[in-house]
Amino acid sequence: MIRAVSRRMFGTLPTLVGISLATFVILNLSLPPSSDPRNLSVADPALIYSAHLPLFLNLYVEDARTASAAALSRLSSDSDAEAQLAIGDIRDMGGAWLPHLLPALATLEEPTKHRLLQALEPVASRIAQGIGLASAADKVAFWTRYQATYGSDYQQVRVARLVQRLVRRVDSLATEELRRLDTYALPQLFEALSEDIDGEAQDRLAALIGTLLGKDMRLSPRQSAAQRLDELSRWDHWWQVRRERYRTLSTVERGFSTLTQTRYFCWLTHLATLDFGMSERDGISIRSKLASRLPVTLALSGLALLLAYGLAVPLGIVAAVRRGSAFDRLSLAGSLVLYAIPAFWTAILLLYLFSDSGLLPMAPTYGTSTPGSEALGSAARLKDFAHHLFLPVLCLAVVPMAALARYQRAGMLQVIDRDFMRTARAKGLSPTQAILRHGLRNSLIPVVTLLGVEIPYLVSGSVVVERIFGIAGMGLETFEAVRAFDRPWLIAVVSVTALLTLLGDVIADLLYAQVDPRIAPGGRSGQ
Repeated sequence: MIRAVSRRMFGTLPTLVGISLATFVILNLSLPPSSDPRNLSVADPALIYSAHLPLFLNLYVEDARTASAAALSRLSSDSDAEAQLAIGDIRDMGGAWLPHLLPALATLEEPTKHRLLQALEPVASRIAQGIGLASAADKVAFWTRYQATYGSDYQQVRVARLVQRLVRRVDSLATEELRRLDTYALPQLFEALSEDIDGEAQDRLAALIGTLLGKDMRLSPRQSAAQRLDELSRWDHWWQVRRERYRTLSTVERGFSTLTQTRYFCWLTHLATLDFGMSERDGISIRSKLASRLPVTLALSGLALLLAYGLAVPLGIVAAVRRGSAFDRLSLAGSLVLYAIPAFWTAILLLYLFSDSGLLPMAPTYGTSTPGSEALGSAARLKDFAHHLFLPVLCLAVVPMAALARYQRAGMLQVIDRDFMRTARAKGLSPTQAILRHGLRNSLIPVVTLLGVEIPYLVSGSVVVERIFGIAGMGLETFEAVRAFDRPWLIAVVSVTALLTLLGDVIADLLYAQVDPRIAPGGRSGQ
């Protein structure tokens, strides 16, 4: 079984790659034109999906070394506007570029040297060298001495030790050292911030990062866990796009980055981690929304799928056994009617019949729990949850049940008169025993095949059902996202639905082995 699962999962990789490529193309058609990532807001989709990077292959890998070299080249430009942009870049990047800028300072021509010294003045203030630089008669000699004295401090291993000291406790010495290293310390600071550390350590790291960047990045103890997570997610997206400009890559890393510093690789990373950025509607992390909404929709869809199969299989069998009877004709006509009824009409009909104010009051009509049910025991809460989901599950199961019943009937008709069925009855088995022991497994193949097809229908159908019944799942969120044109959430829904469909196909193939071992994954058919 494990081998079959592995083989089937490996076989779905081309399909998964195809889906990711199709979604990637649609995504890039919807994104605005590429622009400088430094000028984008934290929640901008062009920043989240790395619209500034090449599509599939990056022949110009950017890191601190190449970016600082490009800035030096622009400093020597005849265009004053271009030189001023380079000065602004050097001022903003600060300590991250110092190990690459200072060794070249003495070799620069006078106009370029003067502009570089101008750009380094605010950097000197940030690294506690402002007074020394102001009193120095020879600015170039000052920076040369600084490089000789502190150049060995610019090592990521040393920065990592200082950051770990700050994570463990309040450490003023480590804080001052990290401030002196300025933006050179950002890679290690953001890496530590993404790890599982306590809230006080997060507050210290966030405050220091905000100081180094000159931005407001302070986490408040009054924030809830969800608010804190959203704030950290926003800054993580900001950092993921800009981090290469602060890091110095090795030769091996540079080789890998020709593929990893591409838009498609970033998209695959988002897809694999279900990290689709921030909602454009309310600024909440898509991943946190999925964590709260996806289980609700999976519970609703899973129960609807079980109910549909649980009703359709026996109905189809009985209709096939009694073919031509009034029950058979009535079930065929009923399945056609149910299949044609829209989900919203079914929901309205169920509300009219079975809601609290309906003709036969049986179930509540809104939400997934009764107010105050949190104080109840586990069994009582589960009963309350099932009570609220009765009508939505029934509504969502109607159409799949109608279709599956017809397929089950057709599958049973194909095997009911086979030789092995007549042989079973000749051995003394009753018609019911023959059907259950021999006919059922062979007739299930068509309805098992439909398992993967039903999943996207159930997810899309939940949009209407959850909206009508007020269920806070993916469907209700998708309804609101369509109204607000929330692209990140819509992209996430399409991607998650595709993954669920692939999972349904894998489960269907594994069920084939239980229904008929001759068509087991990797097995030899026809034996």
